[in-house]
Amino acid sequence: MKRRVLACLMVLCLLLPCAAWAAGPSMPRLPGPYQATEQEKQRIRDAGSVTKSRILNYALSLLEEGNPFLARYNLITGLKIKSRFPYGVPYLYGGQSEKHVFSKCPDYVVERAWQDSPAYYKAGTFYLYGFDCVGYIKWVWQKATGKEPASSKALLQARSRHVFSSIGKKMPVWNKLTPVLRPGDLLVLKHPGTHMALYIGTLRQYGYTAEEVPALAPWLDWPLIIHSTTDAGVSDRFAYLLKNGLSKYRIATVTDGGVCVSLLGVGKKAAPYHAHQQNQDTDYFVLPDNTWLSVLPFSRVEQYCWYRP
Repeated sequence: MKRRVLACLMVLCLLLPCAAWAAGPSMPRLPGPYQATEQEKQRIRDAGSVTKSRILNYALSLLEEGNPFLARYNLITGLKIKSRFPYGVPYLYGGQSEKHVFSKCPDYVVERAWQDSPAYYKAGTFYLYGFDCVGYIKWVWQKATGKEPASSKALLQARSRHVFSSIGKKMPVWNKLTPVLRPGDLLVLKHPGTHMALYIGTLRQYGYTAEEVPALAPWLDWPLIIHSTTDAGVSDRFAYLLKNGLSKYRIATVTDGGVCVSLLGVGKKAAPYHAHQQNQDTDYFVLPDNTWLSVLPFSRVEQYCWYRP
């Protein structure tokens, strides 16, 4: 009997690490300098092909310090774009004021939400001020092009500027779409709300290989987008900041996301890890440095367009 119990305990001990791995890491990578050897940096330079873009310069600068996509962009292009905030920019429903976002940079503004969101944010509750998806796109476009994008409704209807859309053109296979897109192309979609994001390239263009990220090998040539959105990994990072950062942050309620990079079109079930937060789900892969790469499925999209500035 004792031998049988001991055998069961040994099997359980062997299974527990596997179960923890299947559940995904308990905490995404915290901000900090990008860690890579000179040999690894050279391999990224040799493998990557993303090119310089004013839109990417601004878009990537609102990611957290040490984010691998910003770091690899700098390595491959030779630029030295820095994160404007150590923890990146948080999501705030209705957040579209550049003045509020940057007034205390690199610190954050703590402000009461002035309206309820359909999902999470409550009027009168303190949050870190940040951009919503529209506010983020407006800021990037204004900085990079000197103009402000039209409304999502107008962009969806502006067929002469569409690269691909749900009106009149069939969406191609995802890895056939990326050679047509250019970094900075704007994705507008309705699902049933509306959302905006920017195309930034592919994993392969940022120097990732099948050997480095075997779990992502089938999607090395699928579109990557950058956007301000709900994301459990970003939320966990800001929860850590609220607990361990400046005392003025202690009155704030954690955001449910922020500016991040996502892999477009991959189904929820294809992602190996899943996190539930408030009433939102995040499905994600984990990059070698423990950065979470969330996926944005197209399953609920009613209408979309890729709009070229």
